[in-house]
Amino acid sequence: MDSAKEIAKEMLDAIDVDSSGFWGAFGKGLVSFPVTLTYLGYDFIDTDHRRENQDDKFRLAKLIKQGVFNHEVIGKVIRVSLNDFASRINMEKIETVVKKISGSLAGKFAFTELTGVRLGEAITSKGVAAFFSGSLAGLVLTIGAEASRAIYTSRYLQERNPALHEKLQSLGDLDLLYYLVEDIVRPFENACIIGDSNPQKFDEVCAYFFGGL
Repeated sequence: MDSAKEIAKEMLDAIDVDSSGFWGAFGKGLVSFPVTLTYLGYDFIDTDHRRENQDDKFRLAKLIKQGVFNHEVIGKVIRVSLNDFASRINMEKIETVVKKISGSLAGKFAFTELTGVRLGEAITSKGVAAFFSGSLAGLVLTIGAEASRAIYTSRYLQERNPALHEKLQSLGDLDLLYYLVEDIVRPFENACIIGDSNPQKFDEVCAYFFGGL
């Protein structure tokens, strides 16, 4: 199992706008393309879910027609995904730690002015900025390979985290856009999983995260 420091680093990297930009997006695209083709191939041979996949492609087509690549929609997907993490933060414990660290991520969040929901919004804001400065740059969503990836990523999310899947779907089929932000929000989901079994380690993760390591 990864250490608290390693998990916090993954979280920080996920919302690091400075590491994005054109070349960051280009690199992600090179890695992402084979993954997309894998999903397309699996879609082709997965005859057991042919009907369900077709229905999901219609849902995705409707989303694209409505226009989904804007800050508001992507912000919704990220916000819902991070709400669970934000709700678990022990503000008193974390504040004690980060006040000792100068020039930290917490400082950028104006930590002393943030509580609860506002803290979640601050993290979400950085997540949205990271998305639009990086991964979206090389994104071309079509009813083809990317559709297959959207469908199966949503299905795996439903198996792994049914509560999050249900929340996203209830907002207008946004579960099908989860794959776009998975790289950003998954480290925070992993932190929540740790919080379920080891609250003390979760607090350590938060301390490293807000301390910027």
